[in-house]
Amino acid sequence: MHVLVTSPIPSHPQNHGNRARVFSVCKALQARGYIVHFVYGGLEGLSGEQETAMRRTWDHTYVLPGGHELKKKSHKKYHLIDDWYNSELTALTQRIMRIWDIKACFANYVWFSRWLEDVPAGIPKIIDTHDIFADRDTRLKNDGIDASWFSTIASEEAKALCRADTVLAIQDIEAAHFVALGHTDTRVLGHLTEPNFETKSTIKKRPARKADEKMNVGYLASDNPINQHSLKLLAEEVIKNPALSEACNFHIAGALSRTRTAEHSFFNNHGFVDDAQAFHHDMDLIINPNIGGTGLKIKSIDALSYGVPLLATKDAMVGIETDHPFHQCKTVTDLCEALLQLKYSDDSRNDLALSGQNTFTRYQTAQQTTLNSLFPAIEEQPR
Repeated sequence: MHVLVTSPIPSHPQNHGNRARVFSVCKALQARGYIVHFVYGGLEGLSGEQETAMRRTWDHTYVLPGGHELKKKSHKKYHLIDDWYNSELTALTQRIMRIWDIKACFANYVWFSRWLEDVPAGIPKIIDTHDIFADRDTRLKNDGIDASWFSTIASEEAKALCRADTVLAIQDIEAAHFVALGHTDTRVLGHLTEPNFETKSTIKKRPARKADEKMNVGYLASDNPINQHSLKLLAEEVIKNPALSEACNFHIAGALSRTRTAEHSFFNNHGFVDDAQAFHHDMDLIINPNIGGTGLKIKSIDALSYGVPLLATKDAMVGIETDHPFHQCKTVTDLCEALLQLKYSDDSRNDLALSGQNTFTRYQTAQQTTLNSLFPAIEEQPR
């Protein structure tokens, strides 16, 4: 069964949350026996290495030219819903549907969904929203974060939602927003990933920490404005409270480690890491000090998937049901106070790790249920 998927961003490499989202959903479709036609819309350019990786991964890959020249803003205060749409996408998707027996059409992002208007009747149309884009700039500014990327108004977002039979929200709060805009068939599909747990017995057998031994604290993230803002708040706390740098070795990885804030002497910068699992397992504790922002914090789910202790703010866990207090710190100050508590308690870190594993398992079960309702597994077919 053939599924047509469009995305304005590439699926490779998965060094940003939105790329990881696109990749994981498409891989889940393949695992269920679907043949994926992946169309990259050209918004971010593409290296030869990226294109090769996509062609090796997806059953059929199509690449449109584009680049940053696709980005425009027709209204001085907000984007119209199709401002970033690549007009060549409509002709390409129409040609694909004439050649192949496409059984479902799947558009990533509301603002890249114009082509769904021309899909023949009877073929299910799905929009994976990734985020709420109505008034997104205002929400970011209220959190003290420089507004960037796409932002529109509710009526424009609603126009795009009407193009789909089914709308996917990445978490419950956003689902309620889309329902309020009038789309009744809205379902929640969060981030899909497999568990990479250390065993419970391995966690419990970690050697006790010596009183003068520093705790290795990891933070792996992209360099988007939300993460940069969160790292800045963390740095301010470390400067204010020297006990933090005396108790912890902070390890920053991913594109975030190449930002100006990461240059502080108390941060150890790893750059891009080839093995995220190894990085997580090398740490005594992973943190996500996220404050504000929108969407789902995929790096929180990724951290939970490795089974290591995750210390996070409440904002970092939006859409992830958890009852552990160390997953719900209200501020970065609270998170840093918790860091010092965890430094001197191996049992508390082990308890946090096990709680995170249970949280992750419950979360993934819910996501698989949603995905199975839309794309049930089918018998393997020739590709």
